[in-house]
Parts: sequence; C-alpha cells; structure tokens
Amino acid sequence: MNLTHVSLFTGIGGLDIAAESAGFETVLQVEREPYPLSILNRHWPNVPRITDVREVHEDERWRHPTVISGGFPCQPFSAAGKRRGADDDRYLWPELLRIVEELRPSWVVGENVSGLLSIRDGMEIDDMLASLEARNYTPWVLHYPAAGVGAYHKRDRVF
Repeated sequence: MNLTHVSLFTGIGGLDIAAESAGFETVLQVEREPYPLSILNRHWPNVPRITDVREVHEDERWRHPTVISGGFPCQPFSAAGKRRGADDDRYLWPELLRIVEELRPSWVVGENVSGLLSIRDGMEIDDMLASLEARNYTPWVLHYPAAGVGAYHKRDRVF
C-alpha cells in the first residue's frame, strides 16, 4: 500500500518530516511564506507546491491521500494575539475542511496552539470536531507540551 501525505500550511516541513519518517510520501505542500518556501525547495525539490491554500483542488497526483496534515494559522486563537477566532481574516479552518471534503483522506491531522481550546468557551473546537464527524471522521483531541516529547521548551500544542 502506498502511504501518501498532503501537507497544508506546511511551514518548514516539521509534520512532513514526521510523516516521511513513518513511511509516507509527501505528494503536495501548501505554503505561502518566502522563508519556509526556501527551506521546502531545498529539502523537497520534487514535491509539487501551491502557495495559496484556497487554490488546492482535487488532482490525480494527490487524490485520496492517506493523510492530510495542517498546522492551520494560530493567530485567531493565540494568547499572543486578539483571539478573534472566526472573525479573524487568518481563520482558515474552513479551507482545511473544504480540502478534506474534496480530497477525502483516510486521516486528518490538524495542529494548533492550546488557545484553540478556549475560544468561544470551548465551542470552537467542539464545532471543528463536529464538522469532521459530519464527514464520517472520528476525531479526538491530543493536548500536550513539546517538552513531553523531549523538546527543551513547554510550548503546549493541540492535535
């Protein structure tokens, strides 16, 4: 079985490294920022790349991937910002969900800051999980610090 991975909001490829170390082939990366793109171009020169998540649509090269991963923008949820949630222009959860619906992966891995858990008194994450359930996925939430997997900093993350 060929295990394939579509990477949304790729950054410098952290989730891609994890996927590939587990035996997945990254078949698409989506990133818009120049510095991360320079890293991706160096380490994944042959992976197709799109710079605007809104332009991702079904394609033979990445139809029905095994997994879609995405560290969707954290600014709408971060304690370092205004925490505007869905009212923030950078709220791109609907795009991730649209792509999941269109490409129909077997698995979805989303990543964000722990502030996501408290937006709208926890209703935002509940709505996100319900939207995945409505598409026949069985979601669950993992919340732990980076230090829990050996990093030298706490940096709580939600998957």
